[in-house]
Amino acid sequence: MTLGDSMLIAAGTGIAFIGLCSVPALGTVATRLGKRDARQDAYEDADGKASPESLKAYSAALPKSVVLASGAAGLGVSIVLLVISPHAEGLLVDSLSTASWAVAIASSRSSVRAFRLGIYTFFSAIALAGFRLIQGVRIAEPLFHSAPAALALRVAELASSISLAFSALCIPRRPDVFYQGGLVDRRYTASALGRFTFGWPTALLDLAARKKDLDLADLTRPDHNTRAASVSADWKTKDKGGRRLWLAIALAHKESLAIQWFLTLCSSVLNFLPQWVILQFLRFLENRRPGSRQNVEAWMWVVWLCIAIIAQSWVESYVWWLSYADLQIPIRAQLAALVFEKSMRRKDVKGAGKAKKKDPGPESGSAEPAIGGPALASTAPDHSDTDVEKEDDSEELKKSKQSTVNLIGVDGKRVAEFCSYQNIFPGSLFKLIISLAFLIDLLGWRALLAGFSAMLAIMPVNIYFSKKYSAAQDRLMKLRDEKMEVVTEALQGIRQIKFSALEPEWEKKINGVRKRELSAVWSVFMNDTMLIACWITSPILLSALSLAVYAALTGSLSPSVAFVSLGVFRALEVTLSIIPELTTDLLDAWVSVKRIEQYLNSPEVEKVAKDSDEVSFDNASIAWPSDEEIDEGDRFVLRNINVTFPKGELSVISGKTGTGKSLMLAAILGEVDVLGGTLYVPRAPPLSERHDDKANKGNWIIPEAIAYVAQIPWIENASIKDNILFGLPFDEERYNKTVEVCALKKDLEMLSDGENTEIGANGINLSGGQKWRVTLARAIYSRAGILVLDDIFSAVDAHVGRHIFEKCLNGELAAGRTRILVTHHVALCEPKTKYLVELGDGGVLHSGLLSELREEGTLQKIKSHEQSAEEIEADELTTAVNSEGASDAEREESDDAEGNTLKKVASRSQVPRKFVEEESREQGAVRKHVYLTYLKDSGGFFFWAFACVVFITVQGFSLGRSWWLRIWTGSYEEQGVHQLQAAGPSSEYSFAYIDSARQNPIHAMSAPLPAIEGTLPFYLGIYVALSVMSCVIGTSRFLYIYLGSIRASRKLFTKMNFTILRTPIRWLDTVPVGRILNRYTADFSVIDSQLANSVSFGVNSFLGLMAVVIAGLFVSPYIVLLASVLLLICLYYAIRYLNGARPVKRLESTTKSPVFEQFGSALTGVATIRGFDKAQVYIERMYRKIDDYSTSTWHLWLFNRWMGWRMSLVGSFFSSVVSILILLTPDIDSALAGFALAFALGFSDSIIWTIRLYANVELNMNAAERIIEYTELPTEALDGESPPAAWPTEGRIEVHDLVVGYAPDLPPVLKGLTFSVNRNERIGVVGRTGAGKSSLTLALFRFLEARSGSIHIDGLDISKIKLHDLRSRLAIIPQDPVLFSGTVRSNLDPFDHHTDAELRDCLERVHLVTNQPSSSTATASGSGSGSGSVTPVDSTTPKNANPFADLASPISEGGLNLSQGQRQLLCLARAIVSRPRVMVLDEATSAVDMHTDALIQRSIREEFTDATLVVIAHRLSTIADFDRVLVLSDGRVAEFGTPRELWEKGEQQGVFRAMCEESGERDKLRAIIFGSQ
Repeated sequence: MTLGDSMLIAAGTGIAFIGLCSVPALGTVATRLGKRDARQDAYEDADGKASPESLKAYSAALPKSVVLASGAAGLGVSIVLLVISPHAEGLLVDSLSTASWAVAIASSRSSVRAFRLGIYTFFSAIALAGFRLIQGVRIAEPLFHSAPAALALRVAELASSISLAFSALCIPRRPDVFYQGGLVDRRYTASALGRFTFGWPTALLDLAARKKDLDLADLTRPDHNTRAASVSADWKTKDKGGRRLWLAIALAHKESLAIQWFLTLCSSVLNFLPQWVILQFLRFLENRRPGSRQNVEAWMWVVWLCIAIIAQSWVESYVWWLSYADLQIPIRAQLAALVFEKSMRRKDVKGAGKAKKKDPGPESGSAEPAIGGPALASTAPDHSDTDVEKEDDSEELKKSKQSTVNLIGVDGKRVAEFCSYQNIFPGSLFKLIISLAFLIDLLGWRALLAGFSAMLAIMPVNIYFSKKYSAAQDRLMKLRDEKMEVVTEALQGIRQIKFSALEPEWEKKINGVRKRELSAVWSVFMNDTMLIACWITSPILLSALSLAVYAALTGSLSPSVAFVSLGVFRALEVTLSIIPELTTDLLDAWVSVKRIEQYLNSPEVEKVAKDSDEVSFDNASIAWPSDEEIDEGDRFVLRNINVTFPKGELSVISGKTGTGKSLMLAAILGEVDVLGGTLYVPRAPPLSERHDDKANKGNWIIPEAIAYVAQIPWIENASIKDNILFGLPFDEERYNKTVEVCALKKDLEMLSDGENTEIGANGINLSGGQKWRVTLARAIYSRAGILVLDDIFSAVDAHVGRHIFEKCLNGELAAGRTRILVTHHVALCEPKTKYLVELGDGGVLHSGLLSELREEGTLQKIKSHEQSAEEIEADELTTAVNSEGASDAEREESDDAEGNTLKKVASRSQVPRKFVEEESREQGAVRKHVYLTYLKDSGGFFFWAFACVVFITVQGFSLGRSWWLRIWTGSYEEQGVHQLQAAGPSSEYSFAYIDSARQNPIHAMSAPLPAIEGTLPFYLGIYVALSVMSCVIGTSRFLYIYLGSIRASRKLFTKMNFTILRTPIRWLDTVPVGRILNRYTADFSVIDSQLANSVSFGVNSFLGLMAVVIAGLFVSPYIVLLASVLLLICLYYAIRYLNGARPVKRLESTTKSPVFEQFGSALTGVATIRGFDKAQVYIERMYRKIDDYSTSTWHLWLFNRWMGWRMSLVGSFFSSVVSILILLTPDIDSALAGFALAFALGFSDSIIWTIRLYANVELNMNAAERIIEYTELPTEALDGESPPAAWPTEGRIEVHDLVVGYAPDLPPVLKGLTFSVNRNERIGVVGRTGAGKSSLTLALFRFLEARSGSIHIDGLDISKIKLHDLRSRLAIIPQDPVLFSGTVRSNLDPFDHHTDAELRDCLERVHLVTNQPSSSTATASGSGSGSGSVTPVDSTTPKNANPFADLASPISEGGLNLSQGQRQLLCLARAIVSRPRVMVLDEATSAVDMHTDALIQRSIREEFTDATLVVIAHRLSTIADFDRVLVLSDGRVAEFGTPRELWEKGEQQGVFRAMCEESGERDKLRAIIFGSQ
């Protein structure tokens, strides 16, 4: 076939392609002529809606004008050419086609249609330009001589085609669109050129450069492909159910996966294109005669090299971008949304099912309850089973709240990340096939086989260490989980730890887990080092053996073969080395996807009740929910309940501690398993049908709706007002009444921000009573016609309780509403109660209308029993911890509440002060101080100086190896045996080369000396020696850095742990646990595992970049100038990238915490959320938080690609210039050219990796920065004198003129308090809310330091002695009891100082166990087992087991498998064990029934005869027989004397007497006071 024929075929094909592409354009033009588009006055799509401003700002006029002008110019030139040129066949057809595109675009008023046509135009115009270029190369020379005007016209036509192509890509796709007020990401707004060159974030990077920071508000919002709500909805439409989760994910994202795989295949082919071009280029140089003139072919190879590098870089960049933007981020958001939605529907399983055996010690014990609701005492497993079965991970997962949060934090992230890079599997296969074909063509199969045999020899070693690495990683993950459990528990129980001065023990315990974790990290590092050794050794051996065999077989080694095969080997090795790690990631993702699938398939809350007008139980048997088959004997069951609560009336449920009162309320909410009988509950309308925004006074109450007040109050991190409104519209009159009847008015007045005061998570800065009253106000304000209230009186003072009973429960706002109340204050409620239920013995003891029970005499019997403590089940899972101790209402006391401090403290500014401060975010570059601290902790100056020497040595060996290869291959040319050389005698060539080299100063240093002559073994021997040295030193440098990393990790952790455990309690109250946990877990994970690798690889890349420049120097000294200019350009881009990436990485850290905090909080309050039917509200709120997290990750990767693509362009320019310089230097030999080009190709990669890894180091240093910030927090006073060993011996307390405040800028809460307590005296402290009762407790333990005045104990000023000594010698039982997961024994005696017999004795003393058969009601009631008294009725009824019978019985996290009363009793037993001289009880028995309380008071009197007791009480009967009573009022002593003296002051003068009169127990109190005197 002649060249002319080929050109004809090419022309025909081009015309056909262009014509085909033009059909849509011609059709569009025809349509436009017939019907004009309406003007685009609005724009809306799935991403959002354009605003009037963005529509006005949108304009495509300029690119459309250029398109039209280019099309017209091209057409005009074609017509002229047709007239004057004999070579213009087909020109007019093509130009008409492209012109039609231009007209179509210009006439289209739909922005999206114009954008789409622009892409077609680009392909059409580029095809035309390519066709013209190929045609022009053939006829250019003849035209130049014969018809220069025609040649100029052809050039003009080519230029117009290129102009048309690129202007068509510049048409913006749409105006800016907005979603929920936020600007949506501009990926689908920008022009095609902007989209495919990552140009759309440029404006954001400009902003970052100006502000030196970025805030979340500056970032654009996710589009519909990434938005949590959209991807969740998309899942629901695509998920058919019944499919495995991994398959469902793959099918839901099949389009993205298909595009990703296709581009990966393209990338695999393009990966070897630069090597192939260099091969052709070097072969051309090998065949070139010295001094000959370069022809067009040589320059075409330079052009192709540039195009090949750019094409390969773009496809690779785009694959990575698609992987993150279309797969990782949407899948992560999708899984997070699905898991959260499931948690809002999932069965609320509680209790320590089967205990999980761990190492003996405090941390062992059952898995904690998964979510909200109380876990009944007897929910605890059948503790009699000593051989508790080992629970497997999946079972533990179901029950542990932390594990549930981990589904989003760890598992979802792992699956999403794997989805983003699973394409490496097919990509590696494609690359392997292509590279093998390439290498067989280059080296022959025998040489390749020899090389691969070396790889095969190393493979078993690689596999062995991969397995060891994987096992070490698994062990590390388990230890990290264990560390998280221990740290979480310590942080949640920090108040108890500080009160008991257990910081050193917990520090030791946490450091013990940390030590094991670091040993696992070291094990990972060691195995990783061996894998790196295989990774480094493998390609060196592969290339050395292959080249040796090739040289031996052929007798020569040409530069083109040597350097190109080295490049291919390097690419191949990267491909193969990543497979073992990927396989590990695949297995991790597989485990995670199964965990998520198991969770998504777990049982959901079912409708257990039938619809009815009133709440009733018909022979119902109910138990706490379980997601597995449990023997009925192993769970707490309320059997055969027959109760009907009258509609619109007040009903009371009472019963002893642990009898199942909260379980009965949970049944009304539908949060139970119904084992028999029927449950009837009115059906509430769904939230969507309630139209809350239209609610008014007339239609406010929805009779069937339910509101719930949990036993452990669940409060959100929001203002008091927002917590009360709970999403309902603000009705000022109703709101004010609610605040009044819930006794919150005084509290709000005390707060400077009033109702706008922000409450910390779980109400941390409120006192116990305030928390209860805020949650009560939420229920009262709600639209619910049925109020389900779990013990609202136990944490409030008597007078407040009476006010709430009369004004709230029976006032105007409660009229007509069905109120079902659990309480043990039966006497208080008696006047207005319509219906009464008493529980006991696993069922209903008595029930009926109050009037009937009174007539039968049953009422008196019930009142004598106890007014049941409902505390019962630890409903909330909030974990006692949360309550952190707030001490009772009194705590409420204003601020005295523990950290309460905050509360009253509110700010004096106009803007309400935030209690939970926003997480701080550093700005700009990481401070030098952080780097210096890290470098110092990891080894100091000498350590890092030696590290630099090692790294430079390694790079030197790498350069030396390639240089030796250049000498080796050059030697064949010098010896004249170069087989492919077409020039004259080799000696002539050699001398010409040497001569020219001598004249070039750089070459004079580097040219091979004629003296270096040797045989194949000589060259090969030195090459292998250099290779081995590279391997050894290259591997050891990583190990060296890992040593420093471990050292720094250990020191930083020890410092931070020490500081956190000793920070002031106020700081701990204002910082969410999740934020501190982030430091302990995520940040240390970065410091342990990632920072060392970022430093190692970063230094390596930088030195690699230097090596590239040095290698270029051998070609021309001007390379230094070029490299400097290009490096400056790269530096410009790098600085812009870092300006944006730095704040966005920090934002990613700070937007991640709220996702976990919201998840944890919602899991805690799931019973309340579902009770109020607010699940959807929380799901939508979670969507927003997931979107915040997604948008920060999105921008991090977007900026990364923006930089990467621009760096690739710079790199391709460097490679092109090096190859041009090689062509311009006629005396350069192919060996030197191969050496230089082999390095030049790495320029772009080296720069990108240097910057990326520098950014990684800096971003990872962000973790160090956050940790170092916490190591420098202020701590409580650590100095002071040591008191005598036996102090205090008597327990005398003298308080003199004590003034205490929560913060220097706040008014004092104790104002000149003076009183004294004698040895072994029992003192009751009472006072109305805000009087300062809890503040006094905090001052005794020096949580609040005295501003003036003093406290002396046994004559020693407590401000002068060491804090640890003070707190360890006193004891406190807080109102909110804190237990730690483990066993009964580990809670009583965490550090094994006492015998089992002593511990059992303490349990008997608090009536948790009895040493005789429980035959009497009294004895049994003491058993907190939840079994109540023995069932006399039916001896065959199964008993609920007593968890305290066995010291090894598990206690779940926070003690939530026990009732509140049982937890308080266990804390009391714990105090008895230590036998202190001074004991403070902070309303320690508020949650137990009165009968048990009486027994405990007797125990206290008997057990603490040799101790001074200070008891803060709400129940006046608790302290009515004490030696003296201290009455506080507004931070001062109002009265102090014996109960009788204070009573006799009379109601008018005596504060104590007035409180007694209001308490509802006046006669009882009088009898106690006068009976005890």
